[in-house]
Amino acid sequence: MYIPGCSHYSNDNRISHWSEKISAAQTAHIKETFHSDKSMCQGTLAIPPHTSADSTDSTATVSKTTASITTIHHVFPVHTGYARIDNAITDALRGKSQELKDNVYLIIQNDFLPHEVHGLTEDDRLAQIGLGVEKARYLSEQFMDQETGHSFMEAMEAIARIGTKGTRVGTCEMEYNVKHAICLDGNGYVHDGINLEETLFAMEKHAPKDYNTYKEIRKSSEDGNVKAALFALRWTLDNLSLLAPIRDAFNRHRNEQYEQLKKVKLNDTFSGIDISNKEQFLISAAEKLKSSQILQQNYFLQQLANMARVSGNYLSGRQTVLFTRA
Repeated sequence: MYIPGCSHYSNDNRISHWSEKISAAQTAHIKETFHSDKSMCQGTLAIPPHTSADSTDSTATVSKTTASITTIHHVFPVHTGYARIDNAITDALRGKSQELKDNVYLIIQNDFLPHEVHGLTEDDRLAQIGLGVEKARYLSEQFMDQETGHSFMEAMEAIARIGTKGTRVGTCEMEYNVKHAICLDGNGYVHDGINLEETLFAMEKHAPKDYNTYKEIRKSSEDGNVKAALFALRWTLDNLSLLAPIRDAFNRHRNEQYEQLKKVKLNDTFSGIDISNKEQFLISAAEKLKSSQILQQNYFLQQLANMARVSGNYLSGRQTVLFTRA
């Protein structure tokens, strides 16, 4: 049995200090070879090339290293609140890799429905949506069967159209026609059901003054959305008899919204990109970009460069660190 740092347990049952087990010659050798006035942290902690970890060759040199890093964090699902759109994407991604899910939801979050658009002209913003559509088309081609890919692209293009119809708040932020209160089940599916949208439809039709009050509350403060939702909830409880009679009209209205959404024209700056493989996708996208005279070239070229650095066939990747010797 060994007691760290202070004593040694021998077979004669006598506890003695560790120094008694080392000869004077051994002690002198330790002092001579261990003591040094130089810093022990002068060199890099790397094994020189062509040397092993136990090598005693003091003339070996350590080569310099460089690193290339690409990072994304775990991406949570992004929903619009419209069941027939969100659930088509959920179905398409069921059983797929986390990397594919991250790639898809990053497109929705960053390309289609970004909250912050600081420094982007409207042409840039719409072209970003168009590039996102082509990214989605590439992913569907590479990772989905034809039937699944078709349904997936219909849903992604619907979200792209919602983004296209977004409105600026000031110069830096965007608002979109998406639901702020969403009903999700345990499998990640969105349910329309009786929700705020139906309440607001009834309120606007039967109590326009209350509807205007609701909108004013939403804009009144940072927590206006919460206060407005509570106002709508109280209105619902007081006017339950108004909801059932308007349900058919509300369903027709919702179907009309979907049909009108299909008519929104998407930006075609990047349309027709070669999606046969990643290399051709990036080359084709760069060629499309060069032909544009109105977009911020550096902004989009940086995105293409970031996609090129991701290993494999994905366009975005988790953290990867690659070290190379000079």
